[in-house]
Order: sequence, then structure tokens, then C-alpha cells
Amino acid sequence: MKTTSLTLAALALSSSALAADWDNIPVPADAGAGNTWELHSLSDDFNYAAPPVGKSATFFERWSEGFINPWLGPGETEYYAPNSYVEGGNLVIKASRKPGTIKVHTGAIHSKESMTYPLFMEARVKITNLTLANAFWLLSSDSTEEIDVLESYGSDRPSETWFDERLHLSHHVFIREPFQDYQPKDAGSWYPNPDGGHWRDQFFRIGVYWIDPWTLEYYVNGEHVRTVSGVEMIDPYGYTNGNGLSKPMQVIFDAEHQPWRDAQGTAPPTDEELADPSRNKFLVDWVRFYKPVADNNGGGDPDNGGDPGNGGNPGSGETIRVEMGSFSATGKAGAAVAGDTVAGFNSNGDNINYNTLGDWGDYTVNFPEAGNYNVELLAASPTTSGIAADVQVDGSYVGTIPLSSTGDWELYNTFTLPSTIYIASAGNHTIRVQSAGGSAWQWNGDEIRFTKTEDDNTPPPPPATGATINVEAESFASVGGTYADGQAQPISVYTTNGSTAINYVNAGDFADYTINVADAGTYAITYHVGSGVTGGSIEFLVNEGGSWNSKTATPVPNQGWDNFQPLDGGSVYLEAGTHQVRLHGVGSNDWQWNLDKFVLSN
Repeated sequence: MKTTSLTLAALALSSSALAADWDNIPVPADAGAGNTWELHSLSDDFNYAAPPVGKSATFFERWSEGFINPWLGPGETEYYAPNSYVEGGNLVIKASRKPGTIKVHTGAIHSKESMTYPLFMEARVKITNLTLANAFWLLSSDSTEEIDVLESYGSDRPSETWFDERLHLSHHVFIREPFQDYQPKDAGSWYPNPDGGHWRDQFFRIGVYWIDPWTLEYYVNGEHVRTVSGVEMIDPYGYTNGNGLSKPMQVIFDAEHQPWRDAQGTAPPTDEELADPSRNKFLVDWVRFYKPVADNNGGGDPDNGGDPGNGGNPGSGETIRVEMGSFSATGKAGAAVAGDTVAGFNSNGDNINYNTLGDWGDYTVNFPEAGNYNVELLAASPTTSGIAADVQVDGSYVGTIPLSSTGDWELYNTFTLPSTIYIASAGNHTIRVQSAGGSAWQWNGDEIRFTKTEDDNTPPPPPATGATINVEAESFASVGGTYADGQAQPISVYTTNGSTAINYVNAGDFADYTINVADAGTYAITYHVGSGVTGGSIEFLVNEGGSWNSKTATPVPNQGWDNFQPLDGGSVYLEAGTHQVRLHGVGSNDWQWNLDKFVLSN
């Protein structure tokens, strides 16, 4: 089904959020030049009822009980569904003794939706008067990346004064097998009350702006109090394989007994403390989430500089939603994949599944007017790398939507084409969406959206003509990676058959290059590459605004390590000027490919 609707923040939210508790409280973080903040629908003011048993339909629109998987919590914690509820305008996370045991029953809830950067999140909370952790945090589905917005330990015991007066502002990156855990341990990760004293007898606001995989900004009561950024602070040991905090994460509110507290001399809560209703409740008045979006006089949050309407421009903010299952034609480019019995997309109601590399679908989309449109794809996949979607308009390639794992085939997230597309005329146009990247199994699709962004009908600049950029592989500015291949650096340089090239490229290794583009335009990518294995793939990324954005991913055939042959790597749109680009080994094999050079040509 195709529908047209306005993507205004007010229309995207439930009725409770239209008059939310955070109205008139500005977002303290900077959305960036030319941007405004758009409220995300996970935001919740908890101005409804959700009893301990059964909760309510409104609660289950956003949240689920318990943890993101069957885990019951650390140490003596045992997550217990009736100990979370909504009452009196607050989410309540309660702690109590599990009868007849030393276990502590605590409430826990998690978001149904996974969130990703850039994202500002903030909650107004009041913590317990217990030695338990009060936590507002985000965690990836594989439990390897974690952002702790709030981790606090409020207790009036004289021995706990130091913790009582501080908030823990931190994050973790993990390797699960063998277990490794990194979190920053600098003094700035423990934030003292600037007014002196403890935090537990007052409501306060606490938030994080997750700007990109390598930057977190922390805010307390609207004040910017901490920034962690760069490899040395985010992931100095390479546990994320050079990707930083990049995975989609679910939001969690809970209370926990943490064993490290026992080890450093803090006794768990007593029966008397746990039975005291003035001590045992972690309260969340509200939580809000914002995404920075282009300020086009529409679609913003009216309480933070956005416009609740179209700003007098009838086309601005208009969205066309197309169900992925409504394709007019489908097929496959490339070889069949074992286990996939469907040639092209498989319609599963309004969605599509059985989508393997090269599958495509054509959609007839009626655009009400010419102009520039943002493109978003709602998709789901547990595949951890090598997934993407190429987009064509009337047979012409316009860009690639980079995707990342959502943790499950039915856990959907929104992914965005890095640049707008230009529709030259009102009326029907054919949009092709084709799976791309290095992974055989790709993603399930829900819908694709086209949102009008401008009303001046300005087309993009004309493409460059005849421009060619040759880049020798060994001319990299820097390299990175974590695979232990016995070499002095992650990628090596060697000479073969009179050519200097790079080798010892393993999965996760990357090489960065600085290139100069004389003329803006769409450039075809050609790799002169060789490989002696099946399962190698090259991802092409461009650094845009400080973030590495994936443009294409191309499987490399097994034709010999030193047999450099030209390989079509797709295409990329580049503005005139200096760019940083990255070639990344993303295939399934530990060993990837050797490269002589790559060429960008128009």
C-alpha cells in the first residue's frame, strides 16, 4: 500500500507526547549548523497507568518488561516484572527481597525499538536510597557495546557518602569470548554534585548526546559536564574492530545489585531497607529522545526551534511511504545464494524477506511535485556487516543506503540515504531498491520513505564529465585493524610483477586515503584487486562531518592474490574538494584481498 502523510513531529507521536512534561525545556545539546531537533516517538512522559501485572497497551507501544534477553541480572539481582510499573506520572523501578532468599527482585524494562546515533537522550529521574545501581543505559543486541547515561548509587549509609555524592558517566565495549571489558576510569567519569551533598532526595535531569561512534557528550540538569571522544577514550584496545560505538542499541531502565560493590566493601541492601517504600523506588518522570534533522521550516519540535507545521510551504515535510511488499517487479542481479529459493524479494504481507545479495524490487512511486527528497529504509537484519541497499531513480543510480545489524530479522530500524535525491517532475517514477554489500544474506524490509526537503525545485549540480582519479593502494594516509597476522602493521606493502601493492589485509582491516575531487559528480569505482580466497569484500566509505559513512561494498572473486583485475565497485557521489575515503575489509573470510590501486572515474 502507498500512502502520503506529513512527517511532522506532532503527528509521529502518541497523544500523551503532544503536551509532554518536557515542554519548554530546551535541548541543551547543539544539533549542528543548519539542523534542528526532531522528537523521536520512543519519548515517554509516563502520564498514563500501567499496573505491575498486565501493564497497559500504552506502555507496550514502546516498552517490554525485563531485559533484552533472558538474562536475569548481575549478582543477587533477579529481574521481576511486577517490580516495574507506571503510577502517578512516573515509571517506577522498585526493589524488594525475593521471599526466602538473599536475592533482590528489581524492575527492568527495555525499548522495543533499537536506537542509533546521532541521538540526544535525556531523562528526569529520582534515584533510590539503597546501595543498588540505578541505571538508564543502552546496550547492543550482542551485548558488546554499552552507553551508560546514568549509573548511580544513592545511600544514606555513612560508609557510602562518596558514591552518594556522585553520578557515574561511562560506557563499555566488550569482547564476550574470551571476556574482555573496557570502560574509561578517569576521574571525570564520576561527576560530583556541583551544589555539594547527595543526589537521592531530588529529581534531576541527565542525558547523553551520542554524536557518532567516537563521541559522547554528557549533560546534567542541562549543563554540559563531560565529553569522551576519540579512540583512546572510546575503544583504546580495538574491541570494536575500529568501529567504535556504532551498533544499534536498545534502551534499558533497571536497578541492579552489582558484585563489584560487594568486593569493595559495600554490603547489599538489608531487608528493612528493601521494605521501606521511601527508599526502594527509582522514579523516571519522563524520558525524551531527539534526532538532529535539516532545518527546512518543517518537521521539528516546536519547543526546540522547530516548526509544527509546514511553515507556509505546502510541499515541505511531505512524506511518501511505500510498503516494501508492494513491488511491481522483482529479480536478482548476480549468482543465486544457497538456501534462497526465491528469485528476488519475497513478499511477506507488506514486508519482504528472503533477500540475498543482488535481489531487487521496482516500485512505482507517485511524487506530487519536483524537488529534493530524503530517502529512508525501514529494515531489519542480524547480519553484522556487508549489508546495504542501492537506490535507482528511473534507471539511474543515486546512492547507497548503508545498513547495520539490528540484532534480529524482525527488529526494525530506520536507515538513511546519505544524500538527497532529485525528482525532476511530478508524477510516477520507478524506484529500484537492490541489496548490496559483501554479505550473502542481507535484510528484511518494511517500507521505504521519501520526504520532501526543499520547495525551490533546485536540481543537484551537474555531474562532472571525464574526470578520473587514480589512487595507488600503497599511498594510504593511515591503516588500522586488530587481526594478529604477524606483521608490523595491520596492512603491509609489497612488490609483485613490477607493481607495488598492499597485502595482509584481514577482516576488519582498513586503509584511509586523502583524495582531491576537482568537479562534483557521480564517480564509478574500479578496484584493481586480487584474492586467493572466497569471502573477501571491499567496503568504500567517505568521511562526512567526522563520521565514516558506507557507500558501497563489493565482493572480491577468488582469482589469485597477485592477479590484479579490474572490479566494478559501484559508484559514489562526491562534492568538489578534499575528501577522506576508507577501504575496509568486510567479507566473511579472515583473509581478504590484495590491492594495486583504485580508480574513480566519471
